[in-house]
Parts: sequence; C-alpha cells; structure tokens
Amino acid sequence: MRIALLTAGTRGDHQPYLALADELRSRGHHVEMTATENYADVVRRSGFEPHVIPFNSAELLESPAAKRGLSSGNPLPFLQIMLDTVKIMAGERGERMHEVLSGACESADVIVSCASTLPWAMERREQTGQTVIGGLPYPLDRTAEFPSSFMVKQMISSRRLRLASYSAFEIAYGVAYRKMDRRVREMMGNPGKPRNPFRRIREDGIPLVHMVSPVLLPKPADWPDRSTVVGAPILPSHMREAWGESKVDPALAEWLDEGEPPIYFCLTGMPILDPVGSCDLIAAVCRRLGARALVAVKGEGFPRGIGYDRKLLVLDSFDYDRILPRCRAVVHHGGSGNSHDVLRAGLPAVVIGVHSDQFFYGWRMSALGIGADFPYPKLTEDRLHDALVATLTPEARSRAAELGRVVAAENGIAATADAVEKLALSASA
Repeated sequence: MRIALLTAGTRGDHQPYLALADELRSRGHHVEMTATENYADVVRRSGFEPHVIPFNSAELLESPAAKRGLSSGNPLPFLQIMLDTVKIMAGERGERMHEVLSGACESADVIVSCASTLPWAMERREQTGQTVIGGLPYPLDRTAEFPSSFMVKQMISSRRLRLASYSAFEIAYGVAYRKMDRRVREMMGNPGKPRNPFRRIREDGIPLVHMVSPVLLPKPADWPDRSTVVGAPILPSHMREAWGESKVDPALAEWLDEGEPPIYFCLTGMPILDPVGSCDLIAAVCRRLGARALVAVKGEGFPRGIGYDRKLLVLDSFDYDRILPRCRAVVHHGGSGNSHDVLRAGLPAVVIGVHSDQFFYGWRMSALGIGADFPYPKLTEDRLHDALVATLTPEARSRAAELGRVVAAENGIAATADAVEKLALSASA
C-alpha cells in the first residue's frame, strides 16, 4: 500500500509521524512524508526523503515578536500568528506548498494528515476520492467533557460553555483561514465555496485517530465512532539518533551522579524573553526546595553548562529515555510529546501552557493528581514554587509512577498503523 503522511509544524507534529513512517515501512508499505524546512534534515537522517514544505514553524512561533506576544497572555498575538500563516500560505509559498503536498499524495492509496494539513487533504479527497485519515496528537472533536484548549486556557465547569468554546473556535478559524481555503479550492479546481473544516470533518465522516494515551485522553462518551484513541506515540530508541539524542554527554552523566535526582525544566517550548533571568528564577525556586535543576533550552543567551554552585546544569537536548528516569519531577510547556514522555517515565509534572493543546495536557495532569498547571503569563517564582511543592508530594509521585507503567505498556504507533491499514481496506472494499 502507498501511504502519504502529511505533517507540518513543530517537533510535536513531526516526531509521531516519523515513528509512524518507520512502523509502516517495516510492514512493507511505501511511505511518502512531508516536512517543514526546519525538520527536513531530521526526516532525512531517519531514512526518508521528505517532500519539503516551504515553511519554517520558527518563523511564527520563535521570532522576538511572537515570543513577546505569546508571553503576554493576550489572545490577539495568537490570532495574529494565524493571520500571518494565512498571509504566507495565500501567496506564492501557498502555491508551492500545494505543489509539495500534491506531489506527496500523487499515487497514495491513503492520506494520513495532521491537523494543519487536514483542510487541504479534505479538498484533495473531494478532487480525487483518495481516502483521508486525521492522525492527531491531541483532541480536536468537540465534546462537553472539556473545553477547546485552542480557545480557553483554564478548565470550565459548565458543559454548555465547554461545547460553546468549540463553536467559537470553529467560527474564528473559519474566518481567519477563509482566504486560504478559497485559494486551495481554486488550485484544486473544486467548484463552490469552502466549507468550515471542522464541520466538514463531521459531515464527511473523516476518521480521526488520536495518537494519545487513554490515560491522558479517555475517549469522551459523546465522541462518534470515527474518533478513536489508540495510545502513546512512543519514539523508537533507534530513531533518537536522528534527533541528535542518542548519546549522553559525559558531563551530564557525571553531574547526575553528584547528588539527588534533579527537577527537569524544559524551556524549549516556552517564549523565553530573558534567558539569564529565567535560569535565575529556576535557581531561586530550587534553593527554596533544596533541589537541583536540569534545564533544557533552545536559542541564544542561556548560561549553558554547570553553574549556580553546581545546582543547575543548562544544556540543549538529551535522550529522554535514559535521563528522565533519573529525575524526580518535570516542569514543561505541555506539548503532546513531552507530556507522554514525562508520564511514561513515571514522573509528576508542572505544566506551564503557552498555547493550543498544551492547556489540555495541563488540565489532565492536574485532574489525575500527578501535577499542577497554570498559563505561562502567570509564571512567577512563588507560583512555580507552590506548584512544585504540590507536585513533589509522595502521593503525586506514587500516582505518576503507577500511571507511567500503564503508559509505558502502550504502543500507539503500532495501533495507529493498524488503524490506517484497517480504514484503507474498508474504504477500498
């Protein structure tokens, strides 16, 4: 079977698709995969030649202006990011993106698409009749059990308001992306006006396969049969090398051996405006807790290496599979990949959500009794300290270890491949 995997965005979008590509290839399928410019080399190092989308997610999420906006808590900067995306994709780069996606899907029997490429894939389905499946690392279908984390940052108790949050997001998305959706229909040669992508998913019965642990996302009772939750998308150990994480830095190993397990602070997904100040804040919190800190960063200006009386080690990346079990708790932004890796390691966590699905994972960590959550704009030394005090309790650590064993036994990538094969066969019957 020929399978096209369409992904674009951040590491959290590419990593599960790479693992899925590896699994599908091992089953004898021919796989074509897309990648944005900043992840194309990782795909190549994994043994695939990507169809490169002329777009770099860092353009919109990691620029100084984007960091200032996302760190402010104001919803307008995130809306501006959506509008900037439309501006990029409705122009010349949008035409090139259409050509790249079309090339990846040219002879595919089935198209598996991430959320950001799913509207395009559904237009392609209308044009060619190809089978389309959504492969998602977070919930997208509406439900009364929790609100849309793309619309609100904190859990709300009213079931009616929870449902309303999805309607509000769908309307906002439809308005923001209407120009781009109209242009895609023109390039496809599809007649008429575009439909709201979320309404289209429901009306056309597009299957959504959620590569999420049922521990973090128990399937809502009001979700349709076409929406499934298949398990944690664990990255195979042999693919760590593609991300430059197959070896442990000797300095890291030596520092870990010096004392008690540290708290791990992952800053790579946070809009850090003051790199040194952020490390100072972490050091102050850890002094109050009597703890050490392992800090992962991305970008310039951070005091990398061992410092703060050897209580902090600041570095770029490492093999989660080998290092997380040597930590006692984690502070991170709540991305799907981080959330699964941390829970699989049996660790409690503080989730400091910045945008989108990150708030959902923070809600779940808190609801499960294995951590705490708050939005990034509310970050202060006292709030982080208090959240870690609640997270480092024996009860939270025991509960996290218990759930971690459950998540570690899951294989969401194999289950996703099973679902793709089953849905493809069903469509061709």
